[in-house]
Amino acid sequence: MIALLVPAIALLGWSLVVDPVQGWLFLPLWAAISWLILTGSLESARLRRRVWLDQYLLADSGWHRLLRGGVLMTAWHLLIASLLALFMLARLLHATGWLWLILLAQVPVLWFLGSWLDLRLRAHLKPHVRAAIIRRLSVPLAMLPLLVCYLLVSLYTSQPDMTGMGWGAAVGLHLPEAQSSMALLAVFERVYLLLDLTLQWALQNTLGNIDDSGLLALLAWSLLLLGGAAFAWAWVRMLVGVSALVSQWSNS
Repeated sequence: MIALLVPAIALLGWSLVVDPVQGWLFLPLWAAISWLILTGSLESARLRRRVWLDQYLLADSGWHRLLRGGVLMTAWHLLIASLLALFMLARLLHATGWLWLILLAQVPVLWFLGSWLDLRLRAHLKPHVRAAIIRRLSVPLAMLPLLVCYLLVSLYTSQPDMTGMGWGAAVGLHLPEAQSSMALLAVFERVYLLLDLTLQWALQNTLGNIDDSGLLALLAWSLLLLGGAAFAWAWVRMLVGVSALVSQWSNS
């Protein structure tokens, strides 16, 4: 529980400090969060790959060793982890108090979920893979309620009134300035703010307008769902990565 709280509290503290300290801390924090997400996702990917290889290939086959997962798998998951961490950091700069409360509450939820799964599955799983499988199962089970809460917070957060406005006019009038003075973070923060404003504009101009919604409504709800899923996935993967690291250190 304490280990899971460390990155959550660190991110909360980072979002509250002011520039230029926030900009100085961005790169090491980005690297650390990417590493945590990578640890959890790579463990899950290798577990899936191992099951597939053991099912179809002989243990002494050269293909078994070749396809086990190495540099290419690590590079791919590192790219995904870096993008997810970057998106999450940009989102957390504009997180409300309600969203932070939900994110911090996810720590005891994930810890309780892991303990409950361990208790229920201890008699059925092999000891050397039990912890990894429990972490693998915890990700979707913890992500779904977090995603629902995230969507509710996003929908009920106060927004500027853009009903009836064109997209260009809404962007020119309501797009906020980036908080960070660091160029790299400011660029991605502006991209996030533009996507978020586009989502708000599309929702406001399609809700309750069945005749004219069409593709605009599909775009709005797709952006809301995809953005929420990416954020919830990144947060849960980060916490699971902490659990995986603690497990690796305790077994070494």
